[in-house]
Amino acid sequence: MLKPGKTFKLSKTSKRMIAMMKGTDGDRNHFKRMMIDAQLCSEIVVKSAPRDNKRPQGTASYVTNDTGTASTQV
Repeated sequence: MLKPGKTFKLSKTSKRMIAMMKGTDGDRNHFKRMMIDAQLCSEIVVKSAPRDNKRPQGTASYVTNDTGTASTQV
């Protein structure tokens, strides 16, 4: 389970929904915890694999015609 840090701020939309919610304090606290978890999970950035900068970019196996309008695969 993720825990919010010192600088965590719940979004205004979530705060508004919690304020307008009817029910017991336990219901509101449970809903608030779910909103905090959802916001923390949405802020996680997935790292992708590094790209190989030495590989050729574009379509290397295509040759452009004399007119430059169409290309054919070799």
